[in-house]
Amino acid sequence: MAEIAFLKIIGPGPDWNYEGWRRLEVWAHTPRGSFGEGSKYGPILPEEVFKFITTYGLPLDIIRDELHWEGDYKKVEKLLDEHRELSKATSAGMFKGGLADASEDVTKLHTVTHLLHASLRKVLGDHVSQKGSNITAERLRFDFSHPEKLSDEEIKKVEDLINEQIKKDLPVSFEEKTLEEAQKERALAFFGEKYGQKVKVYTIGDPDGEWFSREVCGGPHVSRTGEIGNVRIKKQEKVGSGIIRIYAGIA
Repeated sequence: MAEIAFLKIIGPGPDWNYEGWRRLEVWAHTPRGSFGEGSKYGPILPEEVFKFITTYGLPLDIIRDELHWEGDYKKVEKLLDEHRELSKATSAGMFKGGLADASEDVTKLHTVTHLLHASLRKVLGDHVSQKGSNITAERLRFDFSHPEKLSDEEIKKVEDLINEQIKKDLPVSFEEKTLEEAQKERALAFFGEKYGQKVKVYTIGDPDGEWFSREVCGGPHVSRTGEIGNVRIKKQEKVGSGIIRIYAGIA
């Protein structure tokens, strides 16, 4: 198996391939694809296996048991251990609010989570509350309370409502207030987080007049919704009792 070529993947891009191993088309004598280094054909490197696992979610035991890769498993496991430690550090607070970083794309999608949250509440009802989020440069993942998956009509209503606010080019601003003041002004605050004496309250719209969204949040956000671009809801799934997860991105 020393000359086994790399995997050819079909289906959506890596952002949606957490079940990518189900989408394998070929293992054997095909070009390595984007992960390959050096020659077009040849043995697969541990770094390539690691990148494939962390990108597509293919378990290491599948590679071992089903695809018979003959490589340095200890090196792969070491890389995975380091990756897990980094993930723990990130969740402990390196990047707040589920953000991968503070890049322009992540910042745009962070603002989209506020638009999404407000839109879901307007379409489905005030029982909707955010239960978690994760944002990368490619997509946002948003968990919220709701008993069942949304219908196609509800998805369209939410998506259209988000894009309407983007077309309006609404201002996005923040003020520092006490949590009590923020809640009196109907700002959403969830997760059971511990807040300091002062919190940032982000408003999408006119903070002294008509606004679309108001949440307690640490930021960062865009200055105006017109900076974002068209938003598309790509996928939804039920991830627990009364919890729905939505994936969305900028088209």
